[in-house]
Amino acid sequence: MVAALARRVTTLRRASGVHRDKSRGALAVVASVVLLAPVASAQTAAPLKGSLEAFYSLPSLIGTAPRTPTWSPDGARLAFTWNEEGTPFGDLYMVNAAGGAPTRLTRVPHAPLVANPGPAWADQRAAIAAELDQGVQAPLWTPDGQRIVFSYKGDLYVVAPGRDAVRLTSTPQAKRAAAFQPGTTRLAYLRDGDVWASTLTGDALAAPERLTALARDGVGVEGFKWSADGRTLAIVEQDRTQIKTRLIGDPLTDEASAVNVKRAMPGEPSELRRVGLVGAAGGEVRWIDLGPDHFDIIHAMAWSPTGATLAIDKSDVFVKDRHVVLVDGASGAVRELVREQEPLNVTAEWDVQWAPDGKGLYFTSDRETDYHVWYVSTGGGAPRAITRGPFAVFGFQVTPRGLFVTSNEGRPEERQLLRVPLAGGLGLRVTSGGGTHTAVASGDGARVADLFSNDTTPPDLYMADAAITKPSDAPERRVTSSPRADFARYRWAHTRYVTFPSRKDGVTLHGRILLPADYDPSRRYPVIVGSAYSNTVRNQWGGRNAHPVWGLDQLLTERGYVVFAVDVAGSAGHGTAFRRRIRLDYGGVDVEDLHSGVEYLVAQRIADPARIGIWGSSYGGLLTTMSLFTKPGVYKAGVAGAPATNVWHALTGEQRVMGRPQDHPAEFASASSHTKAAGMQDHLMLIHGLRDVVVLWRDSAWLTQYLLQMGKDVELVTLPDAPHGWDTESLAQTRYAFAKMLAFFDRHLRP
Repeated sequence: MVAALARRVTTLRRASGVHRDKSRGALAVVASVVLLAPVASAQTAAPLKGSLEAFYSLPSLIGTAPRTPTWSPDGARLAFTWNEEGTPFGDLYMVNAAGGAPTRLTRVPHAPLVANPGPAWADQRAAIAAELDQGVQAPLWTPDGQRIVFSYKGDLYVVAPGRDAVRLTSTPQAKRAAAFQPGTTRLAYLRDGDVWASTLTGDALAAPERLTALARDGVGVEGFKWSADGRTLAIVEQDRTQIKTRLIGDPLTDEASAVNVKRAMPGEPSELRRVGLVGAAGGEVRWIDLGPDHFDIIHAMAWSPTGATLAIDKSDVFVKDRHVVLVDGASGAVRELVREQEPLNVTAEWDVQWAPDGKGLYFTSDRETDYHVWYVSTGGGAPRAITRGPFAVFGFQVTPRGLFVTSNEGRPEERQLLRVPLAGGLGLRVTSGGGTHTAVASGDGARVADLFSNDTTPPDLYMADAAITKPSDAPERRVTSSPRADFARYRWAHTRYVTFPSRKDGVTLHGRILLPADYDPSRRYPVIVGSAYSNTVRNQWGGRNAHPVWGLDQLLTERGYVVFAVDVAGSAGHGTAFRRRIRLDYGGVDVEDLHSGVEYLVAQRIADPARIGIWGSSYGGLLTTMSLFTKPGVYKAGVAGAPATNVWHALTGEQRVMGRPQDHPAEFASASSHTKAAGMQDHLMLIHGLRDVVVLWRDSAWLTQYLLQMGKDVELVTLPDAPHGWDTESLAQTRYAFAKMLAFFDRHLRP
């Protein structure tokens, strides 16, 4: 009976008044346990206690997540990269859609992992390089579906099942974004800022041909797309010559040095882009007139099924003025199909794809209540909604069998896949199990490859029949099993999803609570709010999995903390109006949202109000520092990783929220937490890498000096080899930084 319940899938309707199965939340939990729980041997031994060494060493306790699932042209086979031993280096695997276990296709030679490299600096650096080697990248099926081209360390290889991989290129210049010319075995790729092409014959590539001659200092081709008939390439040229060069220090060289990095700040010129067309044989580029502002962003390009017309989705850098245009491939003439002007917009989760018959375009837009799929005829006229309802769309794929739409209908913290008719209407849920499904449909729409995880299940690859006609026919087949056997011996934290009102404007906020495995509702617990950021309330392994905090969170709950995340203003999946609350208000309404969550936990008698901590990285570091600086006494301690404390020094992408500092100087001052630092009364730790080019280390150095001059309790942990992702590089560095955090919170928050 439980298995039957687990296979039950809810049919969804797009219109207002969508039918909801009130039991679906419970069924989703059952499904995730029965169908999708990690395969591990049953253990009767005592549960294991976590440690930084156990959670952040190799082979990984949670295994290695499969990556880049890629369907063969006929949809009969699926290629993906994976490491079944639980180490980062990915080899190429293949599985038949009809059934059977995956087959390993490659064993690419690479430097072995060394657990104890010894004290020599060179040996330690070599060990770190081996640990960070991700292995095989970007699998690409040949047009006949018999072989797979892939990239490794900048060169191209080809492999067929049952045969050894053959190296196709051996040059110092890296090749990327490889794509076959439709109808041929001619392979185009980017190299040194230009498009090159070579014909694949057997296991050899012919001498490369240079199709464009645009590359020069600061200028080069950013991307390209073949037309469906293979006659034309659409290219995007990027020009960074106007961007200022800034020096980033490097203390690990024999002599102290600095690296020149082109990096624009808000209000400064950013990249210039233009779109051009070039024939399959190369030669002169025909540039398309898309208007006078070459700072515009190209969000998407798509050729029509005949190859005659190119659709381009573009906007200004502030994402306030969007144009979807059609370009005639023969004449270069441009015709506008859709224009959206919205001065309050702050996000651009936009895409455009052709209908299979070439008579219209599907595109995502939040012109009403949230992001949904819309359709517009190439003949013009008003767009019409394909999906509609109190949920959000996070991506879609067009196939002859319908649109495959990722949405959070029913449960805001989940991501499920729906199959929606091309004309709109009834949507059928294809994925099963409560959690996050990142799915790719085969070209014919018959099958789906699904990277799935949830709060208790690390990521693995599944496969589903997408051609189902009723929900009960949709059980998923597990392809990989990544966690090690010991994974089942840990008592993982309990997860609870809650809602509560904002203390600022009363809107409904969403939270994710991690409770200790032995949680006692009669006690009040110290609480860690974090990692603070937008889009943190997700039913997926690790919550906000941009950082490897699954182990850190588990260690915190084992120590007796409650870990709490809030979807602050600007987060996706809660409506257009909810996202736009953040406009011109970094460090304002979002900080109030976090405070609202703290008040909720205190009112629920979960949190001890005297022992609240907070942490976050990047924008989350801004939230952490601003919370300590403007709300003394609410948080006793905070850890800010790579904190964006100076919004004047942010990337130009933040102009979507903040505009230009020349136009909004007061808002930039208000959003920069260093301007409020004098208000700090509690305890702060900063963690920052010297190699960070996204948030400058100098901002943390300046803030540390300023705070210590005022006699504040501040600590600066400097990681000399860390970029912006300071906890996503070597595991030794991750363990070191997380140990500092744990000791800091224990010092200030535990009894």
